[in-house]
Amino acid sequence: MPRRLPRLAFLTALVVPTLLLLSCATDAPSKHGPRQSPGSELVRRMAVPPLQVTIPRVGREVERRVLANGIVLYLVEDHSLPVLDAYAVFRAGSLYEPTARPGVVRFTASQLRNGGTTHLAAEALNEELEVLGASIEASASAEAISLTLSALAKDTDLALQLFTEVIRQPAFDARPLQTSKGRVVEDLRRLADNPAQLLSREFTRTLYTEAHPLGRPLTPAQVEAIQPEDLQAHSRRLVHPNNMMLAVVGDFRREEMASKIQALFGDWPSSPLDLPSPPEVQPRYERGVFIIPRNLAQASLTLGHFGITRFNPDRYAIELMDSILGGGGFSSRIMERVRTEEGLAYSVGTTFPTSSRDISLFRATAQTKNENVPRAVSAILEEMVRIQQEPVSQEELDRAKEAIINSFVFRFTSRFGIVVQLMTLEFNGYPPDHLETLLDRYRAVTVADIQRVARQYLHPDATTIFVIGDPTKFESAMASFGPVHRLPVETPG
Repeated sequence: MPRRLPRLAFLTALVVPTLLLLSCATDAPSKHGPRQSPGSELVRRMAVPPLQVTIPRVGREVERRVLANGIVLYLVEDHSLPVLDAYAVFRAGSLYEPTARPGVVRFTASQLRNGGTTHLAAEALNEELEVLGASIEASASAEAISLTLSALAKDTDLALQLFTEVIRQPAFDARPLQTSKGRVVEDLRRLADNPAQLLSREFTRTLYTEAHPLGRPLTPAQVEAIQPEDLQAHSRRLVHPNNMMLAVVGDFRREEMASKIQALFGDWPSSPLDLPSPPEVQPRYERGVFIIPRNLAQASLTLGHFGITRFNPDRYAIELMDSILGGGGFSSRIMERVRTEEGLAYSVGTTFPTSSRDISLFRATAQTKNENVPRAVSAILEEMVRIQQEPVSQEELDRAKEAIINSFVFRFTSRFGIVVQLMTLEFNGYPPDHLETLLDRYRAVTVADIQRVARQYLHPDATTIFVIGDPTKFESAMASFGPVHRLPVETPG
């Protein structure tokens, strides 16, 4: 990384928190959003040089190789600390799991790490890692199963050997699997007692429906049905070298590390991939209110609709629009309207994801008193309409751009994190220069663009609304937002 980056990071770390703190203190709201306090105005007028960040590039600071069996390898030397970090990722996430075995990806990932290997039982593997002071962790997402390794450089050979065994020779021992299943079942049984999680699950399930993997929440019965052979089958199907990307960063010599990786993974034969195409999301925009009755003093609500995929060229304008509307914390319009002006909610905001492979879900969330639910919903919808009908101010847009641009530098504080980002760009299908041109795409967004994407991608007249709370306090007033449905959710047995 260039030497000037730490200085920029320090400057940003000093200025950004100050901006955030001062932005919390506002005077009366103006037509186009909150008017800033005198202190915030003073900071806004400060002359701060634009951030200059040199982005590492594959083929320049980062070496990319492809092994004969198809493994894509990213290598970077980093002698600043005597450590070794590795990250392996497979296109094997829940979008690709068998319909008849929901949850198999989640447990395949956890048991790659916790289920031992054919050479080391789970307890022995834990002991080996503990003695080394190393860690191997696994996780799963909609698209991927990934594993990370962290160790001291002096233990490179043994740490990489263990990492390789976990990937290539998992045992999927039934005992740790049963323990893991028990924890998940207990979490599912407690879900009904967690309004925020329950609300998120039901909102997602209803919009995606069972026609799509994202609309099939896991049940205790499905968890109990999973067996070690299901995990073995998923691993054999998709954990292959020709479906693997591997990043290795640390205190080593590049050619020596390349030789080690070749010795550990080079004889792993590639295999034909059984990678099905997940069903396409079929977006629907329908008005409707779904109420989950709960005798609670405070209601939780979510309203929203379908969004976009990560390949939508409007994603940068949408991110800025969402920041102004409700995703920008205390400076956002919905926060100012619902919390500050009307005092309806302590926590309120929006999210408009723009990085998912499938069509995402835009949602606004809030917690408020049961009797205030209709007013809170109205205020949120009115702000969605206002940002469509009235151009935002240049000041609002500039503030949203600055928040994104000033935070950009923090993406490059770790050499390992940088390499994982670059590899993930390739995994997700972005062009190699994506990071180098990213800020210019935000800078190019205009006030007219914000209004255009608000009109195109926000649907205040076709939102799906979910509320968990005491329906006797608000149900009669919800018909104005669409057909009202009771949605009792039973606690799993």
